[in-house]
Amino acid sequence: MIENVIEMNMLLDFYGKLLSEKQFKSMEMYYNYDYSLNEIAKELDISKQAVSNNLKRAEVNLKEYERDLKLIENFNTKEKEKRCLKDLFNDLETNSKDLDCITLNKIYSIIFGEEEVC
Repeated sequence: MIENVIEMNMLLDFYGKLLSEKQFKSMEMYYNYDYSLNEIAKELDISKQAVSNNLKRAEVNLKEYERDLKLIENFNTKEKEKRCLKDLFNDLETNSKDLDCITLNKIYSIIFGEEEVC
């Protein structure tokens, strides 16, 4: 259950603005604010069945967007690569006898937008 909530929140972050306004609001209220179907229906002035339909259609749409565009998959891959590079920089700093800190800091800054490795 919690995995589905996390997945839907990620999908909403990346693709939410591609949904219709009512689908987006329904998803946001349901997954981000933990509203019940009845609460969403009252807030949006639609039936509980319409809320349920909006949620189901939105979930399908969001999953299709990710299947086709792979923005989340690419983001996760880049984050993993970034963590790996940071570990390698730390290893280099720790294990190198003739470390060129100026060059290393420039490279690190370009890749991560951060300063001062050593």
